[in-house]
Amino acid sequence: MASQQLKQLIKMAEQIAANLAAGVDADTAAARTADHLRRFWTPDMRSELLDYWRVAQEELDTTVSAALAELSSEATA
Repeated sequence: MASQQLKQLIKMAEQIAANLAAGVDADTAAARTADHLRRFWTPDMRSELLDYWRVAQEELDTTVSAALAELSSEATA
């Protein structure tokens, strides 16, 4: 069961993704979402969401999941 803080992070990420996806293709939406998370979220916020995504990515919105995949690849590069 996800903590309340994690649930809030998921909700915010999904709202951001929905907002940034308006009128663009899926790749652009994911890139915009990743950029937003990179620029405006703290490292702890990103880390908590990435940790959850690594275990349960199928439960997240596809745009959020793609954005987190981009952020994850940066972290391991």
